[in-house]
Amino acid sequence: MPTGERRRGPDNGAGAGLPTFMAATVVLLAGSVGAFGQKPASHPEGSGPVRKVRSELTEEIAPKATRSGIQPVPIRNYIDRYIFEKMKRDNVPHAGVATDNEFLRRVTLDLTGRLPEADALRKFISDTDPDKRDKAIDGLMNTPYLEIISRPEQPFVDRWTYFFDDLFRNGAAQLGQMGRNLFHSYLRMAVLMNIPYDELVREMLTARARSNWIEGPSNFLARDHVDDDFTPTKVNDADTYDDLAITTTKLFLGVNLECVSCHHGMGHLEKINVFLSTVKRDQMWRQAAFFGQMRISRPYATNQEFAVLDTGTGYDMKRPSVMRIQRYKSDVLPQFLLSGEKPQANEPWRTAYARMLTSHPQFARATVNLIWAELFGVGIVDPPLDFDLARQDPANPPPAPWTIQPTHPELLDALAKDFADKKYDLRYLIRLIVSSSAYQLSAHFDGEWKEAYSAYFARRFVRRLPAESIADAILQSTGVFHPIQIGGLTAKVRYVTQTYSSEDVAGKEFQGMRDLLATFGQSNRDKSEKDPGSSMVQTSVLLNGEFVKDQVRNQEGGRISKLLQRSPLPSSEEIVDEMFLSFLSRFPREDEKSAAVRAVDPRKPETLEDLAWSLINRVEFIHNY
Repeated sequence: MPTGERRRGPDNGAGAGLPTFMAATVVLLAGSVGAFGQKPASHPEGSGPVRKVRSELTEEIAPKATRSGIQPVPIRNYIDRYIFEKMKRDNVPHAGVATDNEFLRRVTLDLTGRLPEADALRKFISDTDPDKRDKAIDGLMNTPYLEIISRPEQPFVDRWTYFFDDLFRNGAAQLGQMGRNLFHSYLRMAVLMNIPYDELVREMLTARARSNWIEGPSNFLARDHVDDDFTPTKVNDADTYDDLAITTTKLFLGVNLECVSCHHGMGHLEKINVFLSTVKRDQMWRQAAFFGQMRISRPYATNQEFAVLDTGTGYDMKRPSVMRIQRYKSDVLPQFLLSGEKPQANEPWRTAYARMLTSHPQFARATVNLIWAELFGVGIVDPPLDFDLARQDPANPPPAPWTIQPTHPELLDALAKDFADKKYDLRYLIRLIVSSSAYQLSAHFDGEWKEAYSAYFARRFVRRLPAESIADAILQSTGVFHPIQIGGLTAKVRYVTQTYSSEDVAGKEFQGMRDLLATFGQSNRDKSEKDPGSSMVQTSVLLNGEFVKDQVRNQEGGRISKLLQRSPLPSSEEIVDEMFLSFLSRFPREDEKSAAVRAVDPRKPETLEDLAWSLINRVEFIHNY
């Protein structure tokens, strides 16, 4: 493949300094829009109100990636009734249903973290079955346990295990490879077997282990250990209890207690969160005290192996904190923050906490909102883990200038009740959401878009793919794979979303991939969180990075090689169609096909390499729309 100056990228605008084909393709396919459609560094996607930023990004990307919906919008389930009746009542227009190729790309990315294959797209587009979308969803989600041996790759399971690995910050840096691997396997089995979510959470909250390297769920608790600076190698119990209260209340109830772990809410949070402005610091301690009968310790030689046993003596107010302002004297017996309930007589405190937390209506509300946000790009309550519990009920509105926080409070309550009635079935919830017409709306909007429409979910919000999905899309579209060794195991995988954490992408051969993952904000689950923001550096990595340059080379077993080995040799038109389907999940438009066909020569593999490079740098490639 041509190298060096050929891959230098634009100097003074799209196409400057490039050979004729590359320049023409950059202008035509990438659209010559700054950082190839990404937000500049001064306006990162992750800043500001998420809904507004998503709306602005959609206005920029949708015209380049989507077309007007070709189907009317049917009411498919109760989600649609709430969404579309509100728009009708308020005279808010909405987009049409996404075209077939847009829908299949979207739902495949959301459910499996991967792109649809070209053959699957062709078959889906030509299928006249009116139920084909529901059947496609079922096909993507179905992962029968008995087929694990015959189908070693389970994309749906891989994608959602990775989601929970990220959510629960499962990494080797804090838990060791053995702890991380065991926790990952535990979470993967839970996704595969569709363990009820409340049951999963109770198992983690009440886990007990001689070693977190033996019992998987204990790693959820061990992950929040806080080292004691006053006694190195030991764990500070009270700080650990505080961190566990913060983590569990945030992840499972959607309420962030971080601020009130250091001071009362009054006088600090009135302009941020009405509910938390009324919470006192000792209320947070009483939430933390549910963990007081547990002790996390290091009885072994390694600092990453922990015992999680019921040997605690309660929440010690006199224990010096290594993280927060020192505590004052207070009653610190366990008391559930949202109800004031205390453990029953002789009931283990963690058992009581798990019971109260998973049976409280806010547990279901926070969970359905979190999954909604993952699939829609923005929550009904946004941010999804930052509920203000004083602003949820339209019948009891907060004082001015505050407004009700959920965009659709009745829908949120209906989803939560349905989720609880269905025994906290995550697969049911996911399928319900992606089956709705609300989810299947196009990002394309005919007419003038107004920012006020964004709160109605009147169109699909475009969002940038997470780092691991971008890497996997490059691997999948080029068809060039490099087996990734799972640390501490003999297993090797092909996709980043099959790895257990960022530590697995190691070795010199993965330097280019690591650069791309880091640049696009992959979480290391220790000190850095997932970053959805965009920058010019990301553009540079796509244009000039070693990972992309290596992937588009004509290599044995890769997509280009397989195309050129077909008999009879495909025409330029057939090659262009196949490449567009494989990289962008759609057929080329007339002007795109005309330009690409003129440049592609089946006798010159480098022309296919250039087309692959150009498609990866197309604005839509790194976005979910």
